[in-house]
This record gives sequence, structure tokens and C-alpha cells, in this order.
Amino acid sequence: MKKQLIIPDRSVYDNLKICVKEYGSLCALDYFGREISYRELIREINRCACALVACGINRGDVVSVCLPNIPQAVYLLYAINKLGAVSDIIDPYIGENDIIARVEQSGSRYIFALDTIYEKIETLNSKLNVSLLVTASVSDEMPIIMKTGHILKNFGIKKRRSLFMDWNSFISKASPSDRYISAHSTGNTIWAFISEGSDTVQYCKVSNKKFNDFAVYCLDMCGNIEKADRVLAVIPISQAFGICTCIHSVFSVGGTAVILPNFNNNDIDKAILRYLPNVIAGDSGMYRALCERKGFDGEDLSFINTAIMTGQFDDDLKKHVREHLSSNGSICEICELKSLTEFVKAE
Repeated sequence: MKKQLIIPDRSVYDNLKICVKEYGSLCALDYFGREISYRELIREINRCACALVACGINRGDVVSVCLPNIPQAVYLLYAINKLGAVSDIIDPYIGENDIIARVEQSGSRYIFALDTIYEKIETLNSKLNVSLLVTASVSDEMPIIMKTGHILKNFGIKKRRSLFMDWNSFISKASPSDRYISAHSTGNTIWAFISEGSDTVQYCKVSNKKFNDFAVYCLDMCGNIEKADRVLAVIPISQAFGICTCIHSVFSVGGTAVILPNFNNNDIDKAILRYLPNVIAGDSGMYRALCERKGFDGEDLSFINTAIMTGQFDDDLKKHVREHLSSNGSICEICELKSLTEFVKAE
């Protein structure tokens, strides 16, 4: 083993709470340059948990989180776990029928969805017995200057008046053992939605212990992720690997998860040069794009210490990635990790 990290048998939320005591002033999330400390993160999670209770959500209830990598999604996932409820994590960009099918499958009556998929959730609301539907925007938690720019950019675009509660209205309501994080999976890889509508997609539950154990496994295999390291967390949180490897395991050592919604593999060079991550993680598509980008020419990438690979990688691609990074000054360790599903099955 490259590194020994032991997480006691406690809930996912309780694990984060312990981390906050140790890393309180450090940056937990970086969202378009807005740095959210561990103390601020736990405060927002607790506030979110209070709002969930105010909306009638109790232990054992299923809550669908149909959001990209934005701070509200992180707040929700830990707040839901704190209450002993179940997080049903859904990719907001899959088809309307697939979203409806997955909500039906989980039995959820509480939905948090991205505001830009309004038509999908309007249909969902009309077809299912939904008790609560809240919309969130990618701009809600942006730095004030960027948020203003986002508003100005969309000024004049006529929007239909929303029938649903928005995030600010929801959060204003705010006054360990068998809790769960749930994810959809093909059972073979982490890419839960690679085959949209496929009959092979399963609905699986992962206990707190297994989720925490997987975070330990990720850190153990990578070996050199340290306190205050910056991790480019662009794998969607709707995929188990995205929330556990790129966020939960990072929090366990006091690192910073740099989260971005709507990430495009072709922007990997821009994201790396803007946010200067010590750790990058992705699938073969992202790494192929990385090797093809010309934006790294003449740039110093020595700040990259670790490249995490998940999914199917052939030896040629791994060699190409290693050579491409080293030619730009990064002598990093390349780590291949199992998916959460594979990890659980192997135990």
C-alpha cells in the first residue's frame, strides 16, 4: 500500500464533519474561482439539511438530484446523507423518458433539477406523484462578477415563469449506520449513462461503509494526493466515480475539488491551465482530447502530480498520456482505478 488512511465506520456526512474540524479554513470546493472553505461547506450542508426537513423529507425518503457538478449538488448529497435519506443521483442531460424511468425506479417524490431542463421536469411533474420539485441554476453559486455577467449574457431572453420552487426559496426554509448514497450503474463500469435507456442499467445502493472504503481505496492507490492539493473534478457526480473519487476522497485528505458544470473534453487544456490542478481524473475520451490539444505547447505542467484513469485504457493511450505530460514538465504518477461497482463486487 502506498498510503494508509483509515476511515472509521461512520456515515458519509459524519466523515466530512470530522474533516472539517481538521481542515476548516482550507478550500474544499473551487467553483469558477469562488473558493468555498470546509467550514462554509459544512455550514451550507447543514442549512440545506434544515431546508429538507422543513420540506417534509425524513429518514429513508428518496431524493432525486438531477444536477451537474455545481455546489448545490454537493450540499444536497451530504445533507441527504445526514438525514438518513437516499440520494438518487441522475444525469440531467439524459433523455426525458430516461429521467422519468429512473425517478420511477427509485420511488422518489422529491426532485432537485437543473433549471435549464425545464421542459423535461415539467413533463416529469405531470406524469409522476411529485411532492417537491426545486430548480437550481449554474449561476446561483458563481462569484458575484461572473454571476452578473451570466445574468447580462442572458438578459432579454424571455423565460417562462417557473411553476417550481427555485433554490433560493428552498434554502430560505432552513431554520451513521444505514444511510445510503445511490447510483445507477451498468454493473461493469462507472459510466452509468453511457447506454441511455439500456436494459443493462441497474439501480444499486452503496452503504456508507462501502462508500467510505472506496474513498480510502482511491487515495491508497493514488498514494500522493495530499492536503490542499487541487483535483480537477470534471467527471459528473451523477456517476459514482465522480462523487466518490473526485469529491469525497478529496475531502478526506483536505484537498480542493475544482468542479465545473457542462464540461467538454475539448476544453481540458483551458481548464488545466486556468485552475492548475495537482490531480486530473477522467476516462479515455478526456485523455485522448488532452493528448490532442495544442494549448499545452510551451506550457509548464509540472504542477500535475497524478493522473487518474478510469474505464478502459489500452497501453498505447497510457504511453501517449505519459509522454505528452512529461514533454510539458509533468512527471506524474498514472493511476488506474476500479469503478465503485467493481470495487464493491470484488470485496
